[in-house]
Parts: sequence; structure tokens; C-alpha cells
Amino acid sequence: MRRSALAVVVAAALAVGGGVRPAAAQSEAELMWDDVPLADALYELAETTGLELVFALRLVQDARVTGRYQVTDDPDRALRLLLRGTGVRAERIRRGQYVLLREPLNVRPDDGPESYTGTLDGRVVDAESAVPLWGAHVWLVDLGLGDVVGPDGTFAVPDLPTGRYVVRVSHVGYRPVRLELDVFPDSPRLPPTVRLQAQAVESPDADVVAGPPEPGPVPGMTELGAKQAAAVPYALGEADLAATLSWLPGLSRTGGASGALVVRGADPHRTRYVRDGVPLYEPWHAFGLFSAFQPEAMGRVRFHRGSLPAPLGGGLAAVLDIETTDALAGDTARTAGLGAVAARLVADLPLGERTGVHIGLRQSTLGVLLAPRLRAEGDVWVLDPTGGHRFDPGPRPSVAFSDATVKLSRSLGRFSRIDVTSTHGRDAVGVELPAPGDGPRGTRDYGWETHTLSARYRGLHGSRTFVTALAYQSGHDAREARQLAGDAVAAELDQELIEVGASVDVDYFQSLRHQVRGGVQVASRALNGQVSEEGATGRGRQRGGELAAYVMDTWKPSSSWQVQPGLRAEAVLDGSTVAHFALSPRLFARWAPVEDRVVVRGGVSRQTQAVHRLRGRAAGRYALAASRWLLADQEVPIASAWQAGLGAEWAPSTATAISIDVYARTSTGLLEPTARAGEVGVDPAALLAAAPAHRGRAAGVEVATRHTRGPWTVGLSGALAQAEVRLPRGAWRASRYSRPLTLGLLAERRRGPLSAAFRLDVESGLAGPDGARDPVEVRASAAVGASTRLLGARWTALAQATARTRPAVGTRVGADVGLPLATDARGLPAFPVVSLSARW
Repeated sequence: MRRSALAVVVAAALAVGGGVRPAAAQSEAELMWDDVPLADALYELAETTGLELVFALRLVQDARVTGRYQVTDDPDRALRLLLRGTGVRAERIRRGQYVLLREPLNVRPDDGPESYTGTLDGRVVDAESAVPLWGAHVWLVDLGLGDVVGPDGTFAVPDLPTGRYVVRVSHVGYRPVRLELDVFPDSPRLPPTVRLQAQAVESPDADVVAGPPEPGPVPGMTELGAKQAAAVPYALGEADLAATLSWLPGLSRTGGASGALVVRGADPHRTRYVRDGVPLYEPWHAFGLFSAFQPEAMGRVRFHRGSLPAPLGGGLAAVLDIETTDALAGDTARTAGLGAVAARLVADLPLGERTGVHIGLRQSTLGVLLAPRLRAEGDVWVLDPTGGHRFDPGPRPSVAFSDATVKLSRSLGRFSRIDVTSTHGRDAVGVELPAPGDGPRGTRDYGWETHTLSARYRGLHGSRTFVTALAYQSGHDAREARQLAGDAVAAELDQELIEVGASVDVDYFQSLRHQVRGGVQVASRALNGQVSEEGATGRGRQRGGELAAYVMDTWKPSSSWQVQPGLRAEAVLDGSTVAHFALSPRLFARWAPVEDRVVVRGGVSRQTQAVHRLRGRAAGRYALAASRWLLADQEVPIASAWQAGLGAEWAPSTATAISIDVYARTSTGLLEPTARAGEVGVDPAALLAAAPAHRGRAAGVEVATRHTRGPWTVGLSGALAQAEVRLPRGAWRASRYSRPLTLGLLAERRRGPLSAAFRLDVESGLAGPDGARDPVEVRASAAVGASTRLLGARWTALAQATARTRPAVGTRVGADVGLPLATDARGLPAFPVVSLSARW
């Protein structure tokens, strides 16, 4: 490590001496970079602003950047903008001090980087003679551990989290000293030499200041940066998290090109969505055309699937955990965008030194340029929000959506803070349906609203304990109405799900090898439904609760091994009665014989889910527009699943990564509709009769690779998988979203202000209840982008077109067809969609 550190220092000196213009030769008011090496720009920025940056040159040697810095700009924000899109991110140690790290490779959702660590090393010598002081004692004051130096006077404490440590060095016959030493991964700094004086030396104690250590990445998780979440402008010129995640092997969408996220063939609602610690129900717009998360508003994205850590519950297949940006963390950028689908605004605004506010707004623009269309396929209607343009003749369904987020952050002191967050999302869809024969036309109106309100406290108590407390309310309200022309509403349905909950989580850093995390979580749920048709009214109500407690130990027996055992206990309440009780053990192990090069991982866990969502069925097809909710109680079973997985990742170089994974899952208590469950009503007993409990199983092999060379990035992902269900007294058959074969190809080129991307997806068709599969789906998407700086902002224009080949499906217009399905955006190959955004 020392030889590599010395090489980095020499290379840095050469770069500073020969490759970078001295700051004095530039304008005192502005720094300009035009396709220059990232290392050069970082040295200039650090010299001009006083930021302390620590990085390895090999990390930035292939990156080039274009940008500008003015002395009136915020240096922290300037650093973040400079690194945007480079694959490197800045990890803040404290104010004005950063360590630069490579963003996690976006090829494995089951693995994330370890907490960033380094080695605290140095050498102890006599101050006069420079003779090594064999037997000197080195003690880390805050951690309560230490060691004796060797014959050459050197010491090394590996695997320390990055940061600054108070170290006490002593030796018999010498005056002990107390000093601060920094730890960074791949640090270009030489190990320090500590010189002990034989005479007394006055050395006052240092005032140690450290920020609250948030729990870092854990095994079984991928952490995506904003750059990765918006890497491929795949969905109509707009970056979207679901489009990025669907690139990963084993993940797809319900509609192929759009719709809710499907994880390893599981029903979409078996994935749990969490934003700032609060669960979200149905976070989709326009039948899944877009997710409710704006990429510029995501400060951190953690995606878990397979074996989940003990703190995570409520999802059988996966958990998507998102943290909103905030000004207190240094996110002070503003973004405004306009496209054919939506207009949006995201801003993080500091309100003094201790307060910040995040504002995110989005409003759909569908119908201005793109015109939604309705088509009949078989016995069902399919809604395509982008099926034409505004000048097409004929009736046009209306599709509108919006969302808003406000997050107020307040620092309560040096080591604690509180966040108050409110979100609201709304969808409205109006469809005019032709009636059978010569009868009157009918209309169907749909509306969804999702809202949350939460307050969260995070604080460091003592030197080893970090506490997180959360109180929240989350709700989802869905309304459906049907009427004939000229008549009053013939049928109307309204169903609302409200969840109120609280949780307390405690992280205790017992030692460098043990981090214990425990907590309790409580939730109260209310489900209210009402359906009226031809003067008759029916109601359905459920009340339930859930109480959970967990404990998890992240243990590192050696520098290459990490083991994470955990246990979660959950009780589902029906009134004051415990309807279900489950103990869910979880175990994950990770072995990295060559860190950042070779990783082998495996895990097994049990998960449960107490909230069911039933998809309506129409003529053998599943309609996302028609769905009902059910809560587990004494009659409704709780869903549970055992999952096991084993995988490996190999990075032969910093530019290439290859991964392979195998997994298996078995489930019970799943609810599968056997009739037109969407037409049953809202009574829990009737819904349960129409969707009896069944079993499920799934297994598969997933492979992914990604290679970066200069401006090019090429990726390949694929999976061979099978997901099946078995109804009572029935045989095993393919589940509704099972795709035995998926294959994806990605090619992306970024050079200066220009970028281009191509994506090809090939997927097996979905299976119907009779076992027959739809034809194979092939989609191709191409996008080009250009950016420039104008009027103090970075402007980016994107143009994208998507083509989708699919054999024609027979239509049957003369029948009373069912509800519209999930959105089916086939793309406009001859009509590229353009979007424009500005960031400042």
C-alpha cells in the first residue's frame, strides 16, 4: 500500500507541475474547464476554494469534464456538479473535506460496497535520532483499542471507517503525545511519522469533532447514485428510476416497456417502496408509465432483493429505499425540465446554516403533444398514453398526473437533525368506451391519490450509538366510476388504505468488527371501501395492525469476511387478537478475497407481507386499473416466502465487471384471482373467495457484465428463470409475470457535451391462465443528448425514439370489453420525443 501511495504522490506532483494551469494565470473570478482531465480540474478547484480532496489518481485517470466555477459559487455544490456523470462521487467527512470514491457498479442489485474503510498507519521514532521506538504503544482513544509497534517502529490498524481519529502514542522514557490522524481508502498521503521527545513537551488535548455516522451500505444491497438512476433516458426522453432498474437481470416491467416493476417474476406489489423511511403504496403514474420519484430528487437509492436484512419487512421480493435530497447534506442544485410527458421542478434551498428545504413538483403535459389512445385487443381494452398525436381524429382518453414533495430539514445541534416531509401524488384517467352493438357509449373514470406525512429524528448519542425515530402516515385512495351516455353514474367504487406508524432504530457500534442494529416498528392500518351500482350500496372495512422487532449484527471476523445474522419477529393484529405471528431468521455472508476484484456472496431469509393487492382479471388478461386491497387477519392469510441465493462478482479491471447469481424462492399465502376479481366489489369475504390462497415458487440464473473504455460504456444482462403458482387442488403453472428468458444490450457514449445511447431488450411473452404465452417482445430505444452552459445554467436536450415489434392481436370491438390494462407505450419510431432541462 505504501508503494502505491508513493506512486500516487509522485504522479500527483507531475500532474500539478505539468498538466494544470496555475490558479494565478486564470481569472480570479472564474475557473473554466472544457473537456479537461478530471484530476486537473479537481486540483484547480481544491487550490482555489480550499476544499480538502483525497483521491487515488487511478480513480479519475480516464474521466474528462466540462464545467465552470465562479468565486461566488458554493464550493461543495461545485464539486458535486463537477463529478456528475463521471462515475465518481464525493463522500463528505466533514465540512470542506471529501474523499472521492467510485460509484458502485450498476450491474448487481444484490451486492453493494462495504462501508468505505482504510488503514490508519504510521511510524514511531525518537525525535532526536530518528531511531524506531520498538514497543511504543499506539492507542485509539475513541475506539478503546490499540497495539504495540514492531521492531521497525511501524503500526497499521486496518479496516477503519473513513474519518479522523484521536490517537495517543506513548513509550517508556518519552513524553506521550495525543494527535489526530486521518483514514481514507487509497489515500495518496504518505503514512505519518510520529516523533517522541525524551523531554517533557506540553501538548494540549485536541477537540475532536465528528458527525453522526449514518448506517452504511450492508450486504444484499446496491446503492445507486443520481447519475446511475438517470443514466439511460429510456422512457420518452425522461430519466426514470424504474427504467434504469429494469436493465438489471431478473427485473422487468408489467407492460414490457412500461408498468410497475417486476422482480424475479413476483407480482409487483410484493416489492415494498420506502421514501425517507415511509412506505408508499402504488408509487406509479399513468398506469406505470413513470414512477413517482424524480431522479434529480433522489439523494440516495438503495435497492434490496433476495435475502433482505432484518430491518426490512413488508416485501416478499424486494425493497426499494429512497432518500430525498436536502440542502443540509450539500445538495443545493436546482433543476427545471419540460418534455412531452411532464414539466418538473426540483430545488434544494438552504435557509440559513441550520435549515434547508427541498421542493419537488411535476405536472403531466400529456395531450399537448402526445395523445393517449385506446385500442381493443381480444376482449379487453388497452390504453396507450402515447399512441398518437394531438391532430389524430377520433376520441381521445384523458390522462393527467401530478406529484409534489416538500421536505424541511433542521439541524438540532452538532450531531442531530429532524426532517419533516410531505408528499402527494395524483392521477386522473377518463376513458370513453364504445358500447356493444348500437347501444350508447359509456365512460369510465379512474382516480388515484397517494400521500404521506412524516417526521424523522436522527442523532448521535455518546460516541457509539446512533438513534433514528420516525412517525408517519401513508395513504392510497382509488376511485372508479362507470356510466352510460346521458345517465347518472351507473357504478362507482372507492377504496382507501391508510397506514399510521412509528419506529425506533438504534445502531450500536460495539467495535470495529461488530455493528449491532435493533429496533421496533408498529403500524395501524385501516381499509375502507364502498361500491354502489344501480342504487345498491356495498361496503367493506378492515382494521388491522402490525408489531415488529428485530436485531441484526454485522460482523467482520477478518478483513475478507463479513457475516450478517439477523432475526425479525412480527405479529399481525386483528383488533386485539394476534392473527399471525412469524419469526423470520436471516443470514447473509460475503467473502472478498481480493477487495473490489472478487466477491462471493450468499444468503437465506424468510420474509412476510401483511398487505395484499388483488389485480382484476378481464378475459384472461390482468388489468392494473381494477384492483382491490386486503389486510391479513384471522380469515385472510399472511404471505410469506423463503429465499436463498448465491452469487459472485469479478472485476478483472476497474473498467470491467462480471457477475453471476442463482436464486430460489418458495412462497405461501399468495392470493391469486380465479374470477373477475375486479368486479366482485369490496367485501373482504367475497374478495377472498374470488382470490384463494395459493403457493408459489421461482428459480433462476442471472448474468450481467459492464465494460467502460474511454467515452464508451457497453453492458449485457440476461436471465434464465421460471416463476410458477399452484392454486388449491391444481397443478403448477407459470405465474402471470414469469418471463423464462430476458436479454438486454446497452451501449452508451459520452464525449464532452454530447451523448448517445442505444438499448435493446428481448423478453419472453407473458403467460395466460391457460398456459399459452404471448409472442416474444423485442424493443429498441435510441437516444441522443447535448448539453451547454448558458445564462448561468447547464442546459440539456434529449431526443429519444422507441420501436417495439409485436405481432398484431385480433380485435373484437363488438363486445362489452373489460377495463383498460396497464399503460402500453409502444413508442414512436418516426416521431422522436424531445425534452429540455436546466440545472443551476
